[in-house]
Amino acid sequence: MSIQNGSKGKRADATRTALIEAAERLIAEKGLADVSTREILQEAGQRNQSALQYHFGSKKGLIGATISERTSQLDQERLKMLDAIGDDPSLRQLFEVLILPLGELMKTKAAGANYLNFLSQAITQPNWELHRVIEEYNIVGMVRTYAHLNRKLAHLSEEDKVTRQYVMFDFTILALRRWSMDTKAHRPLEDTLEFVIEGCIALAKLD
Repeated sequence: MSIQNGSKGKRADATRTALIEAAERLIAEKGLADVSTREILQEAGQRNQSALQYHFGSKKGLIGATISERTSQLDQERLKMLDAIGDDPSLRQLFEVLILPLGELMKTKAAGANYLNFLSQAITQPNWELHRVIEEYNIVGMVRTYAHLNRKLAHLSEEDKVTRQYVMFDFTILALRRWSMDTKAHRPLEDTLEFVIEGCIALAKLD
């Protein structure tokens, strides 16, 4: 590859990253429906109106890439944790796999708050489907974790299992979002993560 082509590739990568970060910030702040492509371009410092279309095809494509980008980072940590706990994890271990990587992101408060705000917006959309998103973006760590969780919930009907998983996911996102948005944050992050893990365990055990 020539130096010139290498520079173009770096600029393209930088543009793509800037658009994803701008979308995450704006959607977290204003909501999915109230953010225009023009605002995203301006926030990302892009004058070229075709930049978003070139990299993502559409606003929907950019939203998908934003979910995928951050989630892929978290999923790498989940995969490491799954490999460490073996083939018969406890409920606690499974919820630690799902929740603790979010806690690591939350230590960088702005990044954590933006991502949780973004997800809290996404889960309220009429067409939001957790398992469809997991499959669409090939979130392998979550696929493996939910497969283990399904075995723990084998006594439930398929419909009840899915409902239980949605409730636990929504509880996790909204509880952590509330902590991330609390400017006073009297409860330490570690205590909040423990509260959410215990809450998910309790929800999983409900008859």
